Amino acid sequence: MALTRRAWFGTAAAGLGQLRRVRPNVLIFLSDQETALLPGPVRTPNRDRLGGVRFTHAFCGTPQCSPARAAVITGLDPHKAGVLTNVDKSSLGQPLRASIPNIGSVFQAAGYHTGYFGKWHLSDSRDLAAYGFADSEMDGADEEIARRAAAWMRGRTGPWLAFVSILNPHNIYDIPRRVKPEDVEPREGVRKPYSGLENLAGKPAEQREYAVQDQGKATREFTPADWLKYRSYYLELVERADRCLGIAMQGISRVSSTVILYSSDHGDATGEHGLAYKGPFLYEELVRIPLEIAGPGTEKLKPRGGELVTQTDIAPTLAGLAGLRWPAAVSGRDLTAGGPARDAVLLEYYAKQRWKNPIRAVRTRRYKLNWYNSGHRELYDLEKDPHETRNLEGDAAMGEVQEELERRISAWRGPVF
Repeated sequence: MALTRRAWFGTAAAGLGQLRRVRPNVLIFLSDQETALLPGPVRTPNRDRLGGVRFTHAFCGTPQCSPARAAVITGLDPHKAGVLTNVDKSSLGQPLRASIPNIGSVFQAAGYHTGYFGKWHLSDSRDLAAYGFADSEMDGADEEIARRAAAWMRGRTGPWLAFVSILNPHNIYDIPRRVKPEDVEPREGVRKPYSGLENLAGKPAEQREYAVQDQGKATREFTPADWLKYRSYYLELVERADRCLGIAMQGISRVSSTVILYSSDHGDATGEHGLAYKGPFLYEELVRIPLEIAGPGTEKLKPRGGELVTQTDIAPTLAGLAGLRWPAAVSGRDLTAGGPARDAVLLEYYAKQRWKNPIRAVRTRRYKLNWYNSGHRELYDLEKDPHETRNLEGDAAMGEVQEELERRISAWRGPVF
């Protein structure tokens, strides 16, 4: 029988008094390639019962697996963590240095039992003890990974930190190679993309190159009906991720004293602008991620739910909720500590496999400027053009805005490669 939200997050006065004296357990649940801007309705009962603080404007540092995960685990911008691209034999990425403080090492040093389950993608290591995770299991399908994590949590007396990292909805790459669009049943309520490949006219050439010569070739001939099926399958994969969250949460015996964080490494283009998967572009579908935090102490986060936040905030915020001090400077913020809201987030991208195509970007509440190393730029007024179809770069009326955004990017990060 499903537990009610009240059963999960009971707040009896006596219990609260006890919680203040006990360090919380921590469950971090990370999906892979899940956008916050879903193209239709989904059934996510396990996330729904968290009842936590949902951050509606959360951003990845880089829309690529390894550098985004480095930002999550260290609190550092990808270039400061030293992980610029994916860490595998086909890419240029360097492994995350074990000497950099990360969630595993910081919580372990504070007396936590630490375990990592699922996709790692930050080094070739099979044993993560050097990174502060005393126990680690990386092999297996998503549901099996969730079951192993649940069993591990049940076997701990606390305090513990479990990092559960599943693959979905990354399996969207199965379309059209393993799953043909004609074999997918369109879901009710799924929206078609706002624009197609024709919208890439007037955009940086790197985007057209991706669509014509790189992974975008797989979906280049997609019809509107094909994109509806792509999006339908994507939503099914998001629901599979939620089922795995439910399996993992079955391992928690004291939910009222457990901080649970749900997020993803980056998003997916979902067919907007005729683009699939991820590549050298920073559209909202790719850089905005789900982020929800539930459990003891999170009431202080409620006023910040609508702020601009990034993955680099995750590590210091979890430390703050556990009453720990992060031992080194980070790019992110402890959101439990108050302070003024950001007025902008900074984004970066470096290479796809061995194709170097760096981008630096700044995104304020209203504007976004993407600055490619090639010299190409994109400027969007997100208030008037939320779908990013009209590139205002070079528009005389936008001169002051563009100049200020370029100044902010240059002050943060110079060109690379």
